[in-house]
Amino acid sequence: MNIDQVKTVLELNRTRHFKKTAQALFVTQSTISARLQSLEEELDCKLFERTSRTIEITPAGEKFIGHAQSMLALWRRAKQEIHSEADESFRIAVGGLFITWDIFVSEWLERLQLDFPNLSLTAESHDHSYLLRQLLDGALDLIFIYEPPQLTDVTFSKVIDLELTLVSDKPNQNLSEALEHNYTLVNWGEQFLMDHNRALSGYSLPQKRVNQARIALNFIQSSGGSAFLPLQMVGQHIQEKQLFKVKGVKSFPLRIYAVYLKSGSNAGFVERALKYL
Repeated sequence: MNIDQVKTVLELNRTRHFKKTAQALFVTQSTISARLQSLEEELDCKLFERTSRTIEITPAGEKFIGHAQSMLALWRRAKQEIHSEADESFRIAVGGLFITWDIFVSEWLERLQLDFPNLSLTAESHDHSYLLRQLLDGALDLIFIYEPPQLTDVTFSKVIDLELTLVSDKPNQNLSEALEHNYTLVNWGEQFLMDHNRALSGYSLPQKRVNQARIALNFIQSSGGSAFLPLQMVGQHIQEKQLFKVKGVKSFPLRIYAVYLKSGSNAGFVERALKYL
């Protein structure tokens, strides 16, 4: 197995098209076919089912994709570390849930780079399971998530407490009116969903569900509606009367944690970097 085969599988999964994959990787279609065939022979399983018109990923292929993402991330990080000036620069690979970038991660990285001008940085946003897998695989040094895992080698600390408040584009609404008016359910993690379902039992299920606060906010701004969003994100909108708190609705607390491996090769700098939060 080599990194070109890994890139081929990931790109083919994205495009589901041999010609587009070949164009994206600047090789011929026959090269793509040969790489895939060689890898499937090495793994002794089919990763994709091909017909004359369609390409569908197999269950084995689905399992392989997560490992392929981790392998590619590790490869990129290895290249970055090899080419960095070890005596003069610092490095960190950071991942965060989408909301963390809106709330604090971007500003934190700016402060970090001011004090460490030679900082070698890798940064990405993704969902909880992907970030955790990348951390445990060593592709990321530090992640920011809602629900830290209870694992022996994982250490975590609170970064910020969010206050999830039901807001609407219309003033003076009560809960019933807000939920009937184009409500979007944002997935803030398992604990939030359980609390949300208990508190709002008896109401009809929302038509829209998203996993990013920014999407819900865009929905409200473009076509109206309501959603539970952090005050840290929508406070300015409320002050400017673009959004309004829904009357008589309790906010949900949500805590964001910094999570990293105690035995990670870069744990020392991670702990140093966290002091800038």
